Amino acid sequence: MMYSRFNEQNDIFIAVVVLTIAFTLLLNGGLFRINPSSLPIYAITAFAVTVTAFLLHELAHRTVARRLGAVAYFKLWKMGILLALLTSLFGFIFAAPGAVEFAGLYDNKSEGKIALAGPLTNIVLGGIFYIIYLLFNTGVAGFMLYYIAILNLWFALFNLLPMPPLDGSKVFYWNSKIFAGIFVFAIILNVVDGFIPSFFGI
Repeated sequence: MMYSRFNEQNDIFIAVVVLTIAFTLLLNGGLFRINPSSLPIYAITAFAVTVTAFLLHELAHRTVARRLGAVAYFKLWKMGILLALLTSLFGFIFAAPGAVEFAGLYDNKSEGKIALAGPLTNIVLGGIFYIIYLLFNTGVAGFMLYYIAILNLWFALFNLLPMPPLDGSKVFYWNSKIFAGIFVFAIILNVVDGFIPSFFGI
């Protein structure tokens, strides 16, 4: 894999900056609904969401891959970054800024473990932030904690969908029982936090 640490750091920096902008626009409801007075709060929340839901997700993939003996780096997907930014202008987001690519491991078990690391990180973080939100559900702090929690949990569920190239397909091919347990748990969490009911207007 011809990729350097500098290339990876540069790609991560670009992805974090663009996704922070995209999530800021998303929280505002799009470019044409920006409220200047609340923009700083949205920007800080968007940065926290980007770091937890995206960056730590990808670093979890990379960490497990390297521990299993693979050469692994995060690589930016320029079209995905562009789509994230463009869609956020209209109040929704398609976020696929890039992914961890690895070489040296090609068995289903290794690929499944690497794939599971990302969504599992989001589930843990989302659960922790949601519990903290329930304890401190007031003002700006409550707003930030809520969105960090629900977007982490939604990111976990989305990535667990058993469709290539999403993480869920690799987990399913490795161990369908583990996949089913984690997938159902992610659905339950997204129901409990209100995301799925609100998404379907329930």
